[in-house]
Order: sequence, then structure tokens, then C-alpha cells
Amino acid sequence: MNSAGLPGTGLGGLLYIMLALLMPFHELYLTVRGRSSRERWKVVAKQFAIACGILVGVELSFSWLARAGVVPQVSTGTVMIAPMLLTLGLLLAVLTVLWIWALVVRIRKPRLS
Repeated sequence: MNSAGLPGTGLGGLLYIMLALLMPFHELYLTVRGRSSRERWKVVAKQFAIACGILVGVELSFSWLARAGVVPQVSTGTVMIAPMLLTLGLLLAVLTVLWIWALVVRIRKPRLS
């Protein structure tokens, strides 16, 4: 049986969540510089709320599955974030490899004079 999994637990979902949670800080910077508007803040608030909803949904899903005995209990307390931390670690590893590869390609690229 093919299954797409839980939204927000893949690399793309995790990247979206990270960016959506950082959006208010970037928009605050733009506001201080006088380059923001109410319409932009509405978009930021909507994306931030969606990201928070995904986080809550994922955490509740894993919590309920752990209580049912379907998945092992991976935390000692309230929030089980091990699956998301594993995905974040994989994302950081892939981005690091791509960054190093881009540096190598840039160094080897012959320059036209």
C-alpha cells in the first residue's frame, strides 16, 4: 500500500515550516525599514498559522499513535519531536552537501578574462 505520509514530516514540509516560522521576523525587519504593509502582514500571519497547525497536527498524530502502541514512545514527556528532528537532520545534511558541492563547482569553473 502506498502512502504519502503525514503532511509536514517530509523535507519539503519541514522546509516550509521553518520558513513560515521565520517569516514574522523577516517581516518585522522590513517593517522597521518601512518596506512592509498590512497586506504583507496578513500573508505572514496566514502562513505562520498554517505552519503552527501542521506542527500541532503532526505532534498530536504521533502522540495518539504512541498511546495506541502503533509507534514506540520516543520521548519521556509531553512532546515527541524525534521524527521531525530526524527529518531536520537529514535536511541539514543534504543542504550542507549541496553547499559544499556548489563551492567546489565554483572553484573549478574556469574564469573568462
